Amino acid sequence: MTATALPTPSTPAPAVADHRPGPSLRGLAVTAGGVLFAAGNALHPMEHSAAAHSATTWVAAHVVFSAGALLIAAGAGALAARLAPSRVATVGLAVLWIGLTLIPVGGYTEAYVAPALHDGFAAIEEATLWFSALAGTATLLGPLLIAIGSLRHRLLPAPVALSLVALPVGGVLAGVLPVEGWGIIPGTVVFGLGIAAAGWSSRSRA
Repeated sequence: MTATALPTPSTPAPAVADHRPGPSLRGLAVTAGGVLFAAGNALHPMEHSAAAHSATTWVAAHVVFSAGALLIAAGAGALAARLAPSRVATVGLAVLWIGLTLIPVGGYTEAYVAPALHDGFAAIEEATLWFSALAGTATLLGPLLIAIGSLRHRLLPAPVALSLVALPVGGVLAGVLPVEGWGIIPGTVVFGLGIAAAGWSSRSRA
């Protein structure tokens, strides 16, 4: 008579701890980033000029809004979960993320390099027009796509979604108004507060 070995119960593998930030922390990062982005742009002088380079808020403005842009980008996963039902909004978030990660490059260059070079900074701006075009297009197009997708699928409260459009609108107005800051500064401040509200409302979304 042959003995049949009984199968031994398998020991379950130990669960691997997930140390990634949760949606709550990512949402808070977006909220904090949006507030800093708004505050930094509110500190920015109305024009880019030699006089502006010597303004007491010149460096602080660029450092603060650049830090805010990075925090928004770092917490974008919370927004991605909320915007997932809309392909247009999701693409918009990806485009905006590119712009946000590029903002600190231009921000810190303007904060520290422009005042040191004075008139010589114009040559750097001309040589990096492609970079400015890429960063600017991504930063203006992304919020517009997010707003369209969010309004269509009701993913964000309507006032929050509409506030995101303030950035592209302000960017367009900056090119036609007598003083560029009259358009872009209110637009970036409203956008910052709007994205902060979007981050706060996305804290509990998986």
